[in-house]
Amino acid sequence: MRKHIRTSLALLVVALAAASFMLMLPGCTGGTNDSPGKPDAVGNRSADGASEATQGDIVSTAMVAYANGDQVLFVDQETQTPYIPTEIDDATIIVDGQQTDEEALVAGNIVQVTGNGIMLESYPGQYPGITKVEVVETGSPADAEQYADIVDTVFAAPDQSQVPVGSLSYKTDQADTSVVLNPYEFDWQWQTEDGQTSTSQVDGFAADGSGALNETVIDARIPSGVDAFAAFSVNPTSVEIERQPLVKGDTAKVDPQADGEDVPYTLGDDGTTALRIEPNYLYEIKATFPQGEAEYAFYTVS
Repeated sequence: MRKHIRTSLALLVVALAAASFMLMLPGCTGGTNDSPGKPDAVGNRSADGASEATQGDIVSTAMVAYANGDQVLFVDQETQTPYIPTEIDDATIIVDGQQTDEEALVAGNIVQVTGNGIMLESYPGQYPGITKVEVVETGSPADAEQYADIVDTVFAAPDQSQVPVGSLSYKTDQADTSVVLNPYEFDWQWQTEDGQTSTSQVDGFAADGSGALNETVIDARIPSGVDAFAAFSVNPTSVEIERQPLVKGDTAKVDPQADGEDVPYTLGDDGTTALRIEPNYLYEIKATFPQGEAEYAFYTVS
C-alpha cells in the first residue's frame, strides 16, 4: 500500500507550472568504466557502497532529520537540501545489516540513499524514486536538532480553515511527475479558537458553458493511459471521479453537450486514490472530508 505524507508540505508545493520541474540529486552513480552511470548535476563523486548500486542509480548521503512511522524527512548532507522520501515504503531499508522498514529509522541516522536521482521541485523536495536506504552511521537525535526549524515547518499542524490541497502523481517512461490540484469549488467549516463554527463556501466550475476550462485546472501530459494516484493534505472519507472528453483543437476545452462518465478508482486506507487516466479528458474529483467537500480538476493531453 502506498503511503503519502499528510503534512503542511502540500501547501508549499511550487505551483508556478502545471507539471513539476525535476532536479537531479547530487551523488555518485552506478555503472562501470566500460559503461558509466548517468552523470548528476554537479558531477560524480565516490561513496562507500556505490558498487552495490545498479547502473544508472544515484547514491547520496543524508541525515534522518525526522522519523515517525511513515513520516520521514531527510536532509542531503552535501547540499543541505531537505526532502521527503515519498515512496519510502517501496524501498529496501537496511539497519544494522538487516532488512526492515522505515519505522526502524531514527532521527540522527546517517543513511546512504540509492535511487533514480530525480527530485520533484517543491519545499521540501519530494524524492519518489528511492529504491534503497541503508543506515551507515547510527548517530543520535541530538545530531538532528540542527534541523529543528525545518522539521517544525514541515510537520506543523495544518490550518483547519484551509481547504485541502491535492496532488496527482503518475509515472511515464520519461519521468515521475506530480502536479498540484487546487480546489475550484468547496463548502468548508472549522472551529475557531473561541469554539465558534466558521464556514467558507466558493462556487466554481471546471469548465464553463462554452466548454472553456477554468484557469485553475492544470494539465497532465501522458503519452498513453497510465496509473495515477491522487492524494490530499487531509485524508478524504470518500471521493467521486468523473471525466469528459476534450474537443480536438488548439485550445483545451470540453464539449458542453457531451455526457460525463464515472471513472473507476480505489480509495486506500492511507487516503490515496488510485485511478487509471487516459489522454484527452477532463477529470473532476469531488472529495468529501470531515470538514466539508471540495472539487478538483485536471485535464490530460498527449
